[in-house]
Amino acid sequence: MPDISHDFNSTEGANLDSGATNTASPASDDPNNDPAESLISESIRDKKAAFAPTETHSIRKRDSAGAIQQFLLDVLLIIPSLCFIIYGMMALKHNNWPIDAGMVPTLRMAATYSPTVFPIVFAAVAANLLKAAAGWKMERGVSILTLEYLLSCRTVFSAVTTPLSLRRLNILSPLLIALWAMSPLGGQAALRIIDVVPSQASEPYPFENLEFMSVFPHSGAQSSAGFSTMPSIQGAFISALSFPEDIKTRPRDAFGHVKIPMLEYYPPTAAADADGWYDVSLDGADTTWSAIMGIPIATQGGFSQGHNYSFTFETAYMNADCSVQRGASMSLVGWFAFKNKTLGREAAYTTGRTLLIKSDGFHGLFSKNPRKLILTSYYPQDSITTNATCTLTTTHAEVDVACTGDLCGARRVRRIEKPDNVTVTTVLDGVIAEGSQKMAPAGVFDLFMTTFMRVTLTTWEAENGAWYKPYPSPLETYFTHPAAPFSAPGIGSYNGTDIYGIGGAVFSQRFSQLLNTFWLASVASRNITGDFNFQAHTLNRAIENTIVQNTTGMRIPDELVVRVSGLWISILFIASTIMLASGIAASIFSCLRRGPDVLDRATYFLRDSPHVNVAQQSSLEDGTSQVKRIKGVRVCIGDVRPSEETGYVAFGTVGEAMPLRWQEKERRYA
Repeated sequence: MPDISHDFNSTEGANLDSGATNTASPASDDPNNDPAESLISESIRDKKAAFAPTETHSIRKRDSAGAIQQFLLDVLLIIPSLCFIIYGMMALKHNNWPIDAGMVPTLRMAATYSPTVFPIVFAAVAANLLKAAAGWKMERGVSILTLEYLLSCRTVFSAVTTPLSLRRLNILSPLLIALWAMSPLGGQAALRIIDVVPSQASEPYPFENLEFMSVFPHSGAQSSAGFSTMPSIQGAFISALSFPEDIKTRPRDAFGHVKIPMLEYYPPTAAADADGWYDVSLDGADTTWSAIMGIPIATQGGFSQGHNYSFTFETAYMNADCSVQRGASMSLVGWFAFKNKTLGREAAYTTGRTLLIKSDGFHGLFSKNPRKLILTSYYPQDSITTNATCTLTTTHAEVDVACTGDLCGARRVRRIEKPDNVTVTTVLDGVIAEGSQKMAPAGVFDLFMTTFMRVTLTTWEAENGAWYKPYPSPLETYFTHPAAPFSAPGIGSYNGTDIYGIGGAVFSQRFSQLLNTFWLASVASRNITGDFNFQAHTLNRAIENTIVQNTTGMRIPDELVVRVSGLWISILFIASTIMLASGIAASIFSCLRRGPDVLDRATYFLRDSPHVNVAQQSSLEDGTSQVKRIKGVRVCIGDVRPSEETGYVAFGTVGEAMPLRWQEKERRYA
């Protein structure tokens, strides 16, 4: 293979000899002109003449193979932006859809990959746009600063650092920063447009609940209705007393009925909202319930596990405001004498053992004054009594109920005024069902108290004189041991139970719970322990007259749905539209370009360089074609004057330029 350097030196010699006459004059005219430089320039011109292409070419045409290929590549970069726009539209279409319905699973999976895919695609499209714009502008004339911005700001980081490194501002600076800001924003928007939330698609739905102020069902335990209903009444009440402690504190009883909070026992620190609502904790902590039992509720089709429900209803409960004092001391014989004397003279009621209740004065049917009761309990161990004076009133309340499936509970409660159609102070004064042909029995208070006092007694307790043994009943032990009144200390012995120590506030609370629980067991014993179905209650109309209250609430599907964020989907559409416009603009710029594609190619530095020993085919040759043609040529940044005392650094082919690493470190350069 011939030595290129030798050929080049030979050519220089020939040129020097043949051109001595021509070069003498410029050298003599310009004292600053180096004869060696003139010789090299002439040598380069001769070399270019030797490598000059003999063929001519026309400018790039739009229908050429290269132009069509570039156009197809540009169009290919438009497709991802269309995909992201379609992705956003599909997300809008599936807004509020269940997470397992339709294309929602596919959209959620696509969202996980979007923060990675979007910035990559956006970077490719934006960089292609800037390169195409630079090529188009170069054919029309462009400032160096603008060209530098277009070619340098092709990443997010360089869009910020280029103005700092150049220390020159350009109108493109804010536009390029805004363009590249769409890359991370679009990626995050594609991820965040879909969120998983509980469904809020509510619909009106009918509900029913037991009316607390229903009609008392019988005229005494020995009446026909009493014989029919007392077994279920006794079973319901004793079941309630036997509930485990955690059931008694929860917002639902063992049958799933909704308990009503007592507004009187909300702590002073609990503040109602502007509408008078008090919040109720989900687990019933720190809440005093008006009864051990709850109010039965029902809805159309039953409570489904696939839905949530919410509704409000109005109800009531009895409130006993009591004060507790020590009574007289007396022996067991004295207690029985006192009890019998009271029963003979006044309207009094007893368990037959150690508990006695009587009215404090006369209370008429339509009396506006609250009924007062005096409760006396005997404590055999210390031979002493305890007296409690109680005033009975009715509290009317509105309860806001929420249900998750068939698990319902009060979430808010507030006090309301007494309805206009209620003319009695408590249900014990007698209630007549509106529109009912069945009248309430006369003397509801007497019938209620007679059965209430003996409801926990069994038939065999009266056998063999057991009736007169001074054992406390579960009614009394509930005051001292509400968690387990049937197994409380002293319930089956002469030791008895002293209720004085609990104080007036606790006594009032627990006495109210006993009264309300027995009332609910009396007016709806079969519904309390059985099924309370929507418009299909299992009651005997001949002996029961339960009032059912209808109300309308909301039913919400108990499912997770996708929620589309308006902010993030707007950002996604903006970023995707900008990416689409960038891809279209890049395609247009590429179609308008007439010259060769030389940007971003290393061969760009080889064009028309005096230090490159490469034959040129055409000035219209694309950089890609030139790379394929001269892919084996070695280039470097080196010294193009290695033999002179002062070197000169330039880009050239190895042989025309000596790589810098071959030079001495102390060498000086112009």
